[in-house]
Amino acid sequence: MALIVAFWLSVLHLQRSAAEDRVDYRYEDYREDNGRIRIRTHGVGFEKELSSKITAKGLLVYDGISGATPTGEAPARGSKALPIASIEDIRRAASLNLDIRHGRHTTTPELSYSEESDYTSRGLSLTHSIDFNQKNTTLLLGAAHNFDSVGGGVLTDFQRKDTTDLLMGLNQLLSPATVLSVNLTLGYSDGYLNDPYRRATFLLPDSPDPIFSDPAAVNPLSDNRPHHRFKQVGLASLTQFIAPLNGSVEGGYRLYHDDWGIWASTVSLTWYQKIGKHLTLSPLFRYYYQGAADFYAPSFQGVSFDEYAGGTRVAFQDGVFVGFQGDPVFPSAGDESAFQILPVPARPSYFSADYRLSQLETITYGIGARVKLGEHFTLDVAWKRYEMHALDGVTSRSAYPSANVFTVGCGIWF
Repeated sequence: MALIVAFWLSVLHLQRSAAEDRVDYRYEDYREDNGRIRIRTHGVGFEKELSSKITAKGLLVYDGISGATPTGEAPARGSKALPIASIEDIRRAASLNLDIRHGRHTTTPELSYSEESDYTSRGLSLTHSIDFNQKNTTLLLGAAHNFDSVGGGVLTDFQRKDTTDLLMGLNQLLSPATVLSVNLTLGYSDGYLNDPYRRATFLLPDSPDPIFSDPAAVNPLSDNRPHHRFKQVGLASLTQFIAPLNGSVEGGYRLYHDDWGIWASTVSLTWYQKIGKHLTLSPLFRYYYQGAADFYAPSFQGVSFDEYAGGTRVAFQDGVFVGFQGDPVFPSAGDESAFQILPVPARPSYFSADYRLSQLETITYGIGARVKLGEHFTLDVAWKRYEMHALDGVTSRSAYPSANVFTVGCGIWF
C-alpha cells in the first residue's frame, strides 16, 4: 500500500487540519521519457465523522501501467541497448480506517487491500496517539503487517511475502508557528523477495568463445535475493509558518538502512505560499541518494549452469569451447599446455542486476497550485519532474528513468 500512501500525501497535506466531512478526487499521469513507462492513476478519498468520537477515512485507487522496462540482462556485445520487457497491468487498491478518540488518546485500526494480475497485498495496521502538554505534544505508536502473494515472471505459482513494520513518532508544537515531527520505523520482510521479472547475466569476459562472453549468447539467471530484509528508517521534518510572507516552509530529512547493505538519504524542501484568499502555490525540491546492495552488479563473472555453481575450470582450443573440468573431453594434466584453461568462479549466494539496487541518485522538483473556489470546493493542479542518475560508473545510464508527473484533483467539503 506504499504507492497509495505516496499518491495521497499531497492531497492530505494542506487539508490535514480540516474536520469536515469531505470527498477528494485525484488523477495522476506519470510519463517516463522516450515512452518507456506510463502510469495513470485515479484516486478517491473520503472522510466522514460518524460521531463525536469516531471518524471514518477511506481510499480507493485504480491505476494502469504500460510500457517497457529493463530486465537486468546485459546488452549484447557491441551494443548499448539494454534488453527490455513489456509491461501492461491494472492495479486496484483500497484502504479503510477509523479514528477512535477517547480523551487524549486516538486509536486508528486500518485495513488495506491491493490487487494486480501478479501481486496481491492484504494489510492490517493499528496506530495509537497520545496527546500531552495541552495537545502541544503527541506521541505516536504503530504496528502494521502485510500479507502479500507474488506471482508472474519466472513463477508458476504465487509465493508468500510478509512484511511487519513498527513505528514510534513524536509531533511537537515548538511555537504557534513551528511544528517538529520525528519518527523511527523498523521493518522486517521475509519470504519471496526477488523480482520475478528481473534476470542477471553471468559471463566469462576472457573467453575466446562467445558462448561464454557475449551476453546475447548466454542464458540469464533469475534474480536471487536474500529471503529476509530488516530495515531501519528515521525521519525528521520541521514546518515553519512565516507571517510576513504569509507562507510556510517544510523541510525534511530521511535516513534509511537495511541488511542488504543499502544506505539511503533523502532531503526535501517544500514552500507553501498563499496568494490572496484563494490561491496557494507549493514549489518543491527533493534529493535522494542510495548506495548499492551488497549483491548488486550489472553483470557477474561465471557461468549459468547450475552444476558448476561452485566453480570449476573450462578449456578452449583454437578459440572454441572444449569442455568443463570433469568432462571426458577435458584435457589431462599433461595435455593442458595445448589448451587455453580459464577458471570459472563460484556463483555468489545472492545476486541481482536490478538497477534499482545500484548506487544512484534521484532529483525531484516541481510546483503545485491549489485554488479555493467558495467555502466547500478546492481545485488542485501540479507538475513534477523526476530524474534518476547512475553513480557507480558501471551500470548503463540508459537503465535509469526520468519522468514528468502531472496531477489534477479536487476536494469537496460537506
